Amino acid sequence: MAAGNTFGTILKFTSFGESHGPAIGGILDGFPSGFEPDMEFVNDFVQKRSPSGSIWETQRKEKDEAEILSGISNGKTIGSPIAFIFRNKNIKPQDYSEINKSFRPGHADYAYFKKYGIDGQSGGGRASGRETVARVFAGALALDYLRKMNIEIFSFVSAIGSVNAEFDPEILDKNTIESSVLRCPDSVAEKAMLDLLENLKKENDSVGGCVSTFLKNVPAGLGEPLFSKFNAALSQAMMSIPAVKAIEFGAGKDGLKLKGSEYNDAMSMNSGKISFDSNHSGGIQGGISNGNDVFFNTCFRPPSSVGKMQNTVNRSFENSELEIKGRHDVCFVPRAVPVVSAMTALCVLDLLLLNNAYQIL
Repeated sequence: MAAGNTFGTILKFTSFGESHGPAIGGILDGFPSGFEPDMEFVNDFVQKRSPSGSIWETQRKEKDEAEILSGISNGKTIGSPIAFIFRNKNIKPQDYSEINKSFRPGHADYAYFKKYGIDGQSGGGRASGRETVARVFAGALALDYLRKMNIEIFSFVSAIGSVNAEFDPEILDKNTIESSVLRCPDSVAEKAMLDLLENLKKENDSVGGCVSTFLKNVPAGLGEPLFSKFNAALSQAMMSIPAVKAIEFGAGKDGLKLKGSEYNDAMSMNSGKISFDSNHSGGIQGGISNGNDVFFNTCFRPPSSVGKMQNTVNRSFENSELEIKGRHDVCFVPRAVPVVSAMTALCVLDLLLLNNAYQIL
């Protein structure tokens, strides 16, 4: 059986490392050879995941410079596994000396203890969001490959707490998203979100939110029935990200309010091509892309580490109280945007390579 650290069918990404271990790393196997990655684009994309110094973000700062160990030579991929690591430098295990005496509410401590029979690791170990840096590097390589195929991936913050952004899918602009400190395309909603985060910071509390993703120029026909549908593969990718609790495609739960005649995406011929009058299905029908924009929402729970006294159980299985200190996010949703895009890119490139397997030589 697989131990759950590898994602993908043809393009396989394996992650390793712990939050406060020597390094976080990954192996990307099956990546096409002869490709010349734009390393400036890749490295810049990795930095999008790093905290910016805002008050609602963790104050842990890592340079996040990848050491490529194999798979890229003379600036090109050579077909062998692309192995890489990120050295952990700014670690403070002392921040966890008291915390590790108890199971932290909302964290994976107790679940990991029951599964592996080991005490909690500093920073959450494998359950920490720190491990996503390897996903983002691998996903940036896939994203670079896809953009040269004219496939675009837009991810952005569409909700924090009860504050929802308004946006028009037809005029979404990456520059607008990236110029926003919260990666939110709605400046009015962004202000309300910032006010909410500032208040929660004062209260030593946290909040979750939603990342929305659009895929443009995805060819029709991606996805494998029945158990490897496009939306199933994307769901596995998203649900593997720490703190993700829900995903919905197209109209999602709002589609429950529509009649079938309203929900169906009517089709017509336009300049020799099929076009759709709506996109309630999110660009996926029968688990296979239909050529329309693919759209989905990824929902994150609030960060578990809050500076409030909470009831819990200690390692001696006695009732106790715990107040978590250290460097923690009030909201990690803006930093999750590149993680969502990275996992999306890995999923899409894997499905494209799988689709190529059907082509007659």
